[in-house]
Amino acid sequence: MQTEISPTPVGLTRDAGWQLGVTRTVAAPASDVWRRLLGEWLPQWLGVESVPQMVGAPVRDGARIRGRVVGCHVGRRVRLRWTPVTLDHETVFQVTLQEAATGTTIGIHQERLLGAAERQGLLEHWTTTLDALVESIAREHVIRHDLPN
Repeated sequence: MQTEISPTPVGLTRDAGWQLGVTRTVAAPASDVWRRLLGEWLPQWLGVESVPQMVGAPVRDGARIRGRVVGCHVGRRVRLRWTPVTLDHETVFQVTLQEAATGTTIGIHQERLLGAAERQGLLEHWTTTLDALVESIAREHVIRHDLPN
């Protein structure tokens, strides 16, 4: 007798619940992307004051702790446990940078999501966020090259 194995839905993992991943490549060097990621983009995206580069450091929204840094490889990756304002539970969020032929690839990974609908909503959110970032950096690049020397 053969056991029939049903396919696992896209995004559902055995150990981490539902997860998502989005990557985009921006036309900027990794060092610039890292500096702006930690100084501007992540605080804005996550709704926190700052994202420290030290494991164990809290991630705060005013007096409220919204998460903790659980991993950091300076210049390449930051991973944290984070409770988004829109959710009532903690997720694991990670952003990774990797050098690419045309700039830097930014990868966002989020896991410990509670269902397919939550995954889909966040997948759309992060896709829109990274698409806007790519467009913004492309505009900055054009403006810099159009300025007189």
